[in-house]
Amino acid sequence: MKCMRFYVVLGMVLLLSSGLLIHSGWADERDILSFVSEKGGDSPIILMNTSGAILERLATHPGQPSEFTWSPNGRSIVYDSWHGGNFDIYVMDVEANTHRQLTLDGSRDQLPVWSPNGKWIAFVSDRAGGRTLYRMDVNGENVKQLINKKDCRKPAWSPDSQWIAFAAEHSLYVMDAGGRRLRELTWTTRFSECSWSPDGKQIAYMSNAPNGGSEVFSIDVNGKNRRQLTQSDGPTLIWDPVWSPSGEWIAYIVGQIPVGGGPVDQIMTNGVVSVVNTIDGAGGQPIEATRGLPKQSLQWVPKQLLSVSPSAEKQITFWGKLKQSENIAK
Repeated sequence: MKCMRFYVVLGMVLLLSSGLLIHSGWADERDILSFVSEKGGDSPIILMNTSGAILERLATHPGQPSEFTWSPNGRSIVYDSWHGGNFDIYVMDVEANTHRQLTLDGSRDQLPVWSPNGKWIAFVSDRAGGRTLYRMDVNGENVKQLINKKDCRKPAWSPDSQWIAFAAEHSLYVMDAGGRRLRELTWTTRFSECSWSPDGKQIAYMSNAPNGGSEVFSIDVNGKNRRQLTQSDGPTLIWDPVWSPSGEWIAYIVGQIPVGGGPVDQIMTNGVVSVVNTIDGAGGQPIEATRGLPKQSLQWVPKQLLSVSPSAEKQITFWGKLKQSENIAK
């Protein structure tokens, strides 16, 4: 009976999500977004459908998470956290709510990204004297420095796990998973984030715009066909552009820059999760998902986490444990 109730709750949540998505123009999407938020001094990871309904929030430990990504199977999250006067990288088992520290060398280890094949975690560290890229096994072993570029930002894996895109020193680069065959694609801002399209042909990234803020752009992996995908009203700060699993949408967080500027943290905390259609290109009307919750590290939830075993003899997934949805925005 208890198991049956879990299935009923799951069905209701997905049905509700589907209806909300259709209402907001996402008729072909059943996807869930996740991001680090900030409320009351803690920074939980929020799971939300694209109409802004909060489905669940996950608590990380220790410290406060800054950036995270899901494992390909949706069972774990790798995240960085400030604890004991330093940033380190941890892995969380989502169902068991257990946490394991991966980096222990005393350096600032941040911005971890799980490879789609599940074998590696790429991350940024200052252990060589500057913020550069490293790769390690998912158990924290076999750490390898990949490149000598400084001021590296959060990397992005290609869908086949053979390539890594990243921004560093005002440029967007691509290299293979071993740190070889480095290619510069285009100029960008110093603090740009990027995301690989599901078909492996394009990269979305953030860069400066003529309006004095930042916008989302895309470029082919060969460095051609650069397009501006967003057109904001007035100067804005945009971060964390991420391609949807269908390849039709890019989600991002946007915050209005007040007249005369303002603290970046405040702009990020009050940001808006929006999506833009990549087929329409520049001028397409963004869809606003939620306001007042986001902070950073926007991610799509892996489809595997949303699946339910049809057999009652098998364990149901994390979604079977959903509590009653709570509107934490209030």
